[in-house]
Amino acid sequence: MHEVLLIDELLEVVLGFCTDSATLSRIARTCQAWKEPALDRVWARLDSFLPLLRLIPGLFTVNGVYLLESPIEPGFRRLRHYASRVRTIASRQNIRIHPSLLSLLLQDSYIAPIFYRLSSVQLSLTNCHAICPLLSLSPELKKVDLDLGFKTKKDKAVNKSALQFISTVGRLSAGFTSLSLRGTASSSVLKAVTSLPHLNFLYLRNGVTFTADTLAAIATFPSLKELKIQISHLHPESLRFPASACFPSLQLLDIRGRTTYVEKLLLHMQSDCLVSLRVEVEHLWQTDDTWDGLFNAIRHKTRTTLQELTIEHIMDADDLFLEDGSIRSPDTLSEATTIDNIIPPTNPSALLLFDHLYSLSNHNSLHRLLLETTPPIIIQDQDLEKMVQWWPNLEHLDLGTLLTEQRWAPKTTPAALFTISRGFSALRSLVMPVNISGLTHDTAIRVLQTFPDASSLHHITLTALTPPNQSMAHLLYRLFPSLRDIHGTRGHEEAWTRVQDGFHLLRA
Repeated sequence: MHEVLLIDELLEVVLGFCTDSATLSRIARTCQAWKEPALDRVWARLDSFLPLLRLIPGLFTVNGVYLLESPIEPGFRRLRHYASRVRTIASRQNIRIHPSLLSLLLQDSYIAPIFYRLSSVQLSLTNCHAICPLLSLSPELKKVDLDLGFKTKKDKAVNKSALQFISTVGRLSAGFTSLSLRGTASSSVLKAVTSLPHLNFLYLRNGVTFTADTLAAIATFPSLKELKIQISHLHPESLRFPASACFPSLQLLDIRGRTTYVEKLLLHMQSDCLVSLRVEVEHLWQTDDTWDGLFNAIRHKTRTTLQELTIEHIMDADDLFLEDGSIRSPDTLSEATTIDNIIPPTNPSALLLFDHLYSLSNHNSLHRLLLETTPPIIIQDQDLEKMVQWWPNLEHLDLGTLLTEQRWAPKTTPAALFTISRGFSALRSLVMPVNISGLTHDTAIRVLQTFPDASSLHHITLTALTPPNQSMAHLLYRLFPSLRDIHGTRGHEEAWTRVQDGFHLLRA
């Protein structure tokens, strides 16, 4: 073997190309010098705790519970040897360990430090809470992801394990900076979370068990950079934020709730470095909430920093107050509901309109804009001209998608694609609805009378109520010659596949 293949740095590069355990195991058997580095990679990431358990000689199961044949002199040597290589464990399998075996493991003086390289765990506690006492002892744990489940018979045991796990890791690991907690959480578990002010990343999806007091407490975390929460179930009067130090370092916020709640949080937030904001709006069509306050709060708090904005709001098709592509007025809606009571009471302001985007006209740093609403944002060809001026650095633009059975027709035409090709020089991916019902070969030629500069767009998804023909392939070829993939409306897959095939033939 050439000496260069024994250089540690080069060997790491070679092993980096091996992604499956079988290949790495063969490498470990090939050369003594490569054995340890290869085995380190085999055991670095585990999708289950079972491979470690099976290293214990004399292990067997009774009704799915793991036991030892001879608990007097347990052999944990191999377990200790290989566990020291583990850096990440993601375990969701149902693992039941007999209390006697768990007790033996915890009593072994060599077991406590065996996971000294473990830095990340992802556990479904409804299935494997028995292994928590072993994993929580790692002094290097940085990232903890716990799934508690929602309303199960194991709630009490699961929350007890979660509380002990979080408390132990918080006490032993100085580098513990990331916590994700999903499922029904007890007040004790949430209190333990609020005692971790050093966290940088916090993701809480706890349904109705998440409290306003918890939100107020984590708002004071001085180093919190990323937060994901759901607050739609909270009462407006219960939302209280500290007068000072309210999310002072927040850079990413992913929040699900009513627009008025999100608006209140944003206005109290002291961070001046919010880079990414995702808002999943709830209950807008059932309440008197509006888009205006939310967008004004976004404008006020993120004008110079925001690079990524995602707005999601999904209404059931039966609740749409649309007919033949037009918006019903509040008077018309009221009359319809009074006469036949077919359409439920719906907030006419639930529709996202282009006018709402004026609040973001000075957000020149925007790189990604996603507006996933039902129906898609009401936008016309001339509106794209303004967007080109407002956000010249956009790399991804998503204006929503539609289904063929929706009672809504997009206002944008193929002419809007010309504006996008000419104006968004940095755009790499585009998703938008478009009305192509009148698109013919002659129409495509008229749109392209003035050739735009070559666009760098790589990915496009266009949804339309009617299936496309080959005129679309010609149009896309002239406007976006660098396209790699073309997608369209569900239900018209074959037609859009023919468009993509035609596009590639033109480019060949």
